[in-house]
Amino acid sequence: MKLEEIKITMLGTTGAGKTSYLLGMYAVMQTGIKGFTLAAKEMDLDLELTQRWEKLISLKGEDRWPTPNAATMEYYGFDFSYGFRPLMGFEWLDYRGLALSDRSTEQDVADLVQYLTESQCLFLGISGEYLTSPIAPTTVREIKSDRMNQFIQQYISVNKNPNPKNPFPVAIVITKYDLCHHRDKDEIITDVKKLFQALFTPNSGWLVMICPVSLGKELCNDPDNANIIPVNVHLPVVFAVYSQLRAYGLKLKSQRDRQTLALETIKQSNPLLQLLKNSELQAKSTQLQTCEAEIVTVEENMKLLSGELQQASLYFNGSEVTADV
Repeated sequence: MKLEEIKITMLGTTGAGKTSYLLGMYAVMQTGIKGFTLAAKEMDLDLELTQRWEKLISLKGEDRWPTPNAATMEYYGFDFSYGFRPLMGFEWLDYRGLALSDRSTEQDVADLVQYLTESQCLFLGISGEYLTSPIAPTTVREIKSDRMNQFIQQYISVNKNPNPKNPFPVAIVITKYDLCHHRDKDEIITDVKKLFQALFTPNSGWLVMICPVSLGKELCNDPDNANIIPVNVHLPVVFAVYSQLRAYGLKLKSQRDRQTLALETIKQSNPLLQLLKNSELQAKSTQLQTCEAEIVTVEENMKLLSGELQQASLYFNGSEVTADV
């Protein structure tokens, strides 16, 4: 089983740590979590990301950090696998954080909006440096959450609205969480929900994860010279794959219900009609068995992933939920 390839967009202003997060996420998932691994589709990209990560963890001082992205857009292709068997491919967009502040007439803004409207999962990157104390009116401007909400509105204007039967997954990724981990986690979550209130309204159809990530608690003392110890960096991409499995599982179950109904209709018909439709009966029975087997495979993979997601906070239609199977 391999899911359709998707696109992931991560919104975040300059300094939110989007590129550092990408490098940490890839480094951790190269080794793997419970048999799940991540691999670049191109060998040269794998080498580039690995070298940039090695620089980040081996150097000291300001030179260790990735420079702000000067290119308009950079696209990275990955395969998410289980036991080295590709489960889902996805494309990742890296762009100038300043694009969140540019006018819509700028080409990189237009490209970002276009890519977002084609995406199947959205990451919102907000830096923990702005959550060290309860949010203030200035926090919205610093994090650019108002602009992120505007970009989400652009997605809605092009695509159908999310709904409970067809939710859209959004991961709110709190980068540099080591800078605000001294605060109560529930207080931080309350602040994050205030910044993106529309994503937590009842029956809104949003499947949202709030996930703190960090390159290590030691960074809060001296980020330029501390040891790099990634924390939770794999969870957002695990959530992205989980959400696609969840959607596919719901589609399969709907398909199973239709096939079961069609099969029962033939079985309940008169014997002569059953005889005439014997080959159709066998075909539908085989289709149903295939569908049931695929549902089992999807649920097994979801169960493995859902265990990891217990470390984050999940919300569906505005209410907190656990990762189900």
